[in-house]
Amino acid sequence: MKISTRIQLFTTAMMLVLLIGANLSVYTLFHHQTKNAEVEQLQGRAESIVRAIQVSNEGRGENTATSSLLRAYLTEGGMIRVIDSEEKVLLTVTEQPELIQAQPPAYRDRQDHRFFTRNHQPYLTVYYPMIWSNGQVVTLEVTENQGLVGETLRILRWVLFFSTIVVLIPIMISGRVLSKILLQPILSLIGTMEQNRRQGTFQRLKLNDRTHDELTQMAVTYNRMMDWMEENFRKQQDFVADASHELKTPLTVIESYSNLLKRWGQAKPEVREEAVEAIHSEAKRMKSLTHQMLDLAREDTHELLRLERVDLGELCGETVRSLSRTTGRTIRLKAADPVWAQVDREKWKQLMFILVDNALKYSEEAVDVTVEKIDEGPRIQVADQGIGIPEEDQKRIFERFYRVDKARSRKTGGSGLGLSIAKRIIDAHQGRFLLSSAEGKGTVVTIQLPPSGGDG
Repeated sequence: MKISTRIQLFTTAMMLVLLIGANLSVYTLFHHQTKNAEVEQLQGRAESIVRAIQVSNEGRGENTATSSLLRAYLTEGGMIRVIDSEEKVLLTVTEQPELIQAQPPAYRDRQDHRFFTRNHQPYLTVYYPMIWSNGQVVTLEVTENQGLVGETLRILRWVLFFSTIVVLIPIMISGRVLSKILLQPILSLIGTMEQNRRQGTFQRLKLNDRTHDELTQMAVTYNRMMDWMEENFRKQQDFVADASHELKTPLTVIESYSNLLKRWGQAKPEVREEAVEAIHSEAKRMKSLTHQMLDLAREDTHELLRLERVDLGELCGETVRSLSRTTGRTIRLKAADPVWAQVDREKWKQLMFILVDNALKYSEEAVDVTVEKIDEGPRIQVADQGIGIPEEDQKRIFERFYRVDKARSRKTGGSGLGLSIAKRIIDAHQGRFLLSSAEGKGTVVTIQLPPSGGDG
């Protein structure tokens, strides 16, 4: 069942329930008030009859005169009787003899009333005590046909029924209009999503600036999602294109040296040595590049962290000593006091390797690594005196495969993925990455961890 149909049925059903409840309340109140009014009216007439009998000289025992008096108060289709304490009828006045059998005599020593039905006709009987001519306490019974009241109630029922039908028609129409108004943004969303699926596009919804309701917020959220999806789709395309380009180069080198090795490798040992060394070097480069791309392809680095309390000075020292031995370069570490932090040991080693290795690649001078604790939390700085980074390139250094100096990066073996991985590791540790660089003077990279990641 469509949502529009559900909304229409729900609004109609709710209004129907409310109308039925209101109509029942009106009918019940009117019926109750009408019955009370009829009882009071008939009791007043009975009281008038009693007074007339008591002041009339004819009420001293002459039933004929009393009968004439009672007949003057008799209504059409009614009956008046006098009943003694033994429930014997002393006097009856009526034009409907069948009422005598339908209404058995009953003695009441106080005012009372009852409703009954005969031949689908409603009747009301009131009982009023009085003193008869012989001094005996008797009951005056006055019965009246309530057909007019029943007809009035029947007309009221039909009026309430037809009024309910008349009110439900515009309610159903308004419910349908309301459902269309409410579902228009949803239908537009469905159409846009289907069009995006068929055409492979990222179309947005048109926003209504005059409204600021939940449906407008839904459209805004959808447009933001489209922005995010389009951006990630573009990044994915760029990533695939860049990765293909980066992998194509070493594969081309390997293929070329394989052909060279196939043709001249057996006859010329120097060619064989050169080819094997080149193939081995490019294979290592491809392996490193593949690992870096897999690391960047992971969905959530936060889930991969294995935090432990470590001394950052000692941990950075391990990386510094390892790189110093393998490169033969001078790397100065300044970490006088222990600086404790909650970090992932392996991730942090990878981060320091990337930063120090970059400093070594783009600088011929010594590299300085400083580990210290300030008020803002643990801080690590890697400073070099190399070529520096142009200001226009500093905002793009974290983009995947982006290299400031492509010729020099190719020479030094850079892939353009290192700083992207470093930034992601820092973000996973909720830290900040600060860069200060000037062309020809060098670069200072600062990592600032939050205080909560400090002493642990």
